[in-house]
Amino acid sequence: MRKVALLWLLLWGTITLHAEYSYQKGSVTIVRDTFGIPHIYGKTDADAAYGLAWAHSEDAFALIQHNLLATKNKAGTVLGKKGVIFDFASQFFGVDTLVENRYEKDISADFKKVLEGYAQGINDYAKHHPDEVLADNTFPYSPQDIVKGYVTLGILLAGAGLDIKALRDNVADVVFEPNDKGSGSNTMAIAASRTEDGKTWLLNNSHQPIEGSMAWYEAHINSEQGWNAMGGLFPGGVSVFVGCNERLGWAHTTDYHNFGDVYQLTLSRNKKKYFFENEWHDFSYKTVRLKIRLGAVVLPVKRKIPQSVFGPVFKTKHGWYALRYPSAMDIRGAEQWFRMNKATGLAEFEAILQMNALPLFNVMYADTAGNILFVSDGRIPLRDTALDWSRPIKEPTRAHIWKDILPYERKIKYKNPAAGYLFNANGTPLQATAENENSKEYFVGLQLFTYNRNERYARLLGEHSGTFKWEDFLRIKFDVSYDTAGTYMRNFSKMYGLDAARYPKLKEQIEALKNWNLRGVHSDTNATVAMLTHKFLMKGKSMPFAIMMIQKDPVSESDIVQALTQTKKYLLKHYKTTCVPLGDVQKIVRGDKSFPIDGLSEVSRAVDTKYDKKKGIYKMTAGDGFMQFLRFSPTGVEIESISPFGASAHPESKHCTSQMELFVQKKTKKMSLDKHDVWKSAERIYEPGK
Repeated sequence: MRKVALLWLLLWGTITLHAEYSYQKGSVTIVRDTFGIPHIYGKTDADAAYGLAWAHSEDAFALIQHNLLATKNKAGTVLGKKGVIFDFASQFFGVDTLVENRYEKDISADFKKVLEGYAQGINDYAKHHPDEVLADNTFPYSPQDIVKGYVTLGILLAGAGLDIKALRDNVADVVFEPNDKGSGSNTMAIAASRTEDGKTWLLNNSHQPIEGSMAWYEAHINSEQGWNAMGGLFPGGVSVFVGCNERLGWAHTTDYHNFGDVYQLTLSRNKKKYFFENEWHDFSYKTVRLKIRLGAVVLPVKRKIPQSVFGPVFKTKHGWYALRYPSAMDIRGAEQWFRMNKATGLAEFEAILQMNALPLFNVMYADTAGNILFVSDGRIPLRDTALDWSRPIKEPTRAHIWKDILPYERKIKYKNPAAGYLFNANGTPLQATAENENSKEYFVGLQLFTYNRNERYARLLGEHSGTFKWEDFLRIKFDVSYDTAGTYMRNFSKMYGLDAARYPKLKEQIEALKNWNLRGVHSDTNATVAMLTHKFLMKGKSMPFAIMMIQKDPVSESDIVQALTQTKKYLLKHYKTTCVPLGDVQKIVRGDKSFPIDGLSEVSRAVDTKYDKKKGIYKMTAGDGFMQFLRFSPTGVEIESISPFGASAHPESKHCTSQMELFVQKKTKKMSLDKHDVWKSAERIYEPGK
């Protein structure tokens, strides 16, 4: 680390950031509230972005670097096998070239200033804290680098990582392991006509890993140029991803449309040509250079990536496949989020959505005028309906090379439905409001499957008559149940139909499942058996729980018997009894703080866990993270929020765990966009660098 610091100090004087923004003393003020949440005030939008970069760096500079290292081809050297995915994806899809070619033309002048301010903020922080720089030859970052980070992440989130993972065949030198756990999200909006207080309500509850570079960070950004937004963002984000301003709010959930295509190529004998349109074509090649840290050793990897008319080509032992993703063809996602931050009403917000620049994500919306809106969004290829797109395309033709994406006008959307409510929890957009108002639209690649969470929202909202009380809103959000007649019971009914007489050694566990009420309450001993059975089924099938939920008949009786046997063995080993409350096994942990927690995987109070071998418990790693509860009226917005831990990622900070107990208790903290309120409750007020 000392070497890195010295190199940084030497290089800083010889390298300049090519940006027009220059921080001026007195142009930024950072206010930390009693929970350590940063409220950033800037004279201009660029100043506010500078302050955001500085404040976020104070709390989680390492995590910001994790998300930007791939723009310098350094993620593998710092993060090892987990980081090389980003280096590889960035080079494989030609993100550098894309951004360099499109930046000047596609990014607006005012947003370039914002990017310049943010880049200068992290660069200045690095200059003042050289010991925190993770790798040499990374700083300074340019505005273009910030955009590259957005594009690379968008490509992976849109499904390219999972496609390559599915195609690979033990490629040891390019380790590609995308995070397929902890994805998901919940959101709902209720119109003023259905609420007891006559206000419009919005839930912001995007699920992510609760720690690391993809964990939510809460911030408030305010400038004298009309930017006043509060919500969650990822490390390296220059604006709020999910949140609100004085007039409106928006939430995201992951949608699972088919956002890209895979083409299986026919090769010549020497593998130098591929067959297309009745003739052989030469590959062109691009060199990918990776460095992967394995312990104390950094190994260089060099590969030539074939290029085809369909896209870059991923080579496996069983074939060569080209990948084509619209998220790898546009760089304006970061700007669209910024525009959403500053929108003033529904018409402007919809106009911004017509940029069609977000790689994926459903959008839920509510505002002070009483509007609610749901859009199944993302960059979706506009495909020829006469062709089969359900699997990797064999013998692709020119007709398979789509050029356009689904326009905003054709996307599935719901605006102010008569039912007065909207919801999405990663299920199909054909289930988003009352059954009689659900869309019947279809496009090639539409997500048709759903999950327990979506079915629970449909049931709990649909069965509620009259107006909703705020307690109803919270109860639905924190629901811990599997639906008795939905996807879960269809796929896991065998768990609850075992004959104890056939398996006398498992009688106690079988009876526990039969007596369970399908609720993940921390005091329930039956829930423990169910949770552990799920875990061992997942392990046996090498399949995330969410994926098991959408499979047809995913488990057999023998699978369940084996999982129950492992459950019994686990409980006896760690607790000397098989009757153990869920909260003794399932906990949220940070440092020396540990709490039992309600919830399960794929319930609305989402708790995804990973086995901690040292502690012998299942530790929460993903699911419910940053949550925001919004109430809009003509007079403005009321904001409540909560995060699993706190504002700081530093263990020595009191704000590393300052929200933890509230989170476990399903309580919130009040927040405000009003400067007077923020200043009144300030814990610290300062300028960057002081």
